[in-house]
Amino acid sequence: MWTKKMVKDAYGRETTNIRISVTQKCNLNCLYCHREGDGNKNRSDKEISVSEIKGIMRAASKLGIKKVKITGGEPLLRKDIIEIVREISLTEGIKDISLTTNGFFLNKFAHLLKSNGLNRINISCDSLSSSILQKNIKNIEEGIKSAAYAGLNPLKINMVVLKGINDSEINNMIKISKKYNAILQLIELIPTNKIFFARFFFSLEGIENELERKANKIFTRDVNFRKQYFVDNAVVEVVRAHLNRNFCMNCRKIRITSNGFIKPCLMRNDNLVKINFASDEEIMKSLLEGINMREIYY
Repeated sequence: MWTKKMVKDAYGRETTNIRISVTQKCNLNCLYCHREGDGNKNRSDKEISVSEIKGIMRAASKLGIKKVKITGGEPLLRKDIIEIVREISLTEGIKDISLTTNGFFLNKFAHLLKSNGLNRINISCDSLSSSILQKNIKNIEEGIKSAAYAGLNPLKINMVVLKGINDSEINNMIKISKKYNAILQLIELIPTNKIFFARFFFSLEGIENELERKANKIFTRDVNFRKQYFVDNAVVEVVRAHLNRNFCMNCRKIRITSNGFIKPCLMRNDNLVKINFASDEEIMKSLLEGINMREIYY
């Protein structure tokens, strides 16, 4: 039986979304990547199986969770990724499935993902400049095109903005997102590495102020109160998680690591909960334990 009300944590926040990392492997090596907060030290060769993912989904749906985000690493490196998507889509109660990818393999998989139940997609693309992405440009842009043509909507492009690296590319990325009818998410760097953060952090406050001035329309999302700026038929969101109490207070996600742990908070690795896969009931108990351990980080 599915619950009518979603489970709340100790702070009264409903848990509506689950993010499940299916691999730590990736064909790229972006210096800022935190792999869903796992970093490198928690990387494991063991990956949760399709059967284990099915168990997690059954338990999550019974707790009122309806939205699933598949992440990594690069999820499309899993040979069974289509089966994973299909099995999640067949889970009663799950209404929305999305996936985050670097886009490199998306040209091959976009239509298969859509036909097997994927609703929408986020493509991590910090630039389409040849000087930055070099040989990967063609694959990634073809992936963006394929996702758009496959109907994976809303299509979002995630751009982590780095000082002196791609901060001059923002206007170009807005044009590209407009071309493919995608939402551009400008993302501030989070401090997973203090030295790297100090060198490359680029505040998006000025960009957001400029978007506010230029926008034809501004829409505030209900869940996280993040604003969407409509500028000349382009749609831009600004994601500023660092030291953002509003970001924390409105977090409704529980995370699953690729080696089978529940991660209550993106920013912490000291309160992981190992999932007991003995039965659906035990998986549910593990999820409830993880939800009850959620705290306000900022």
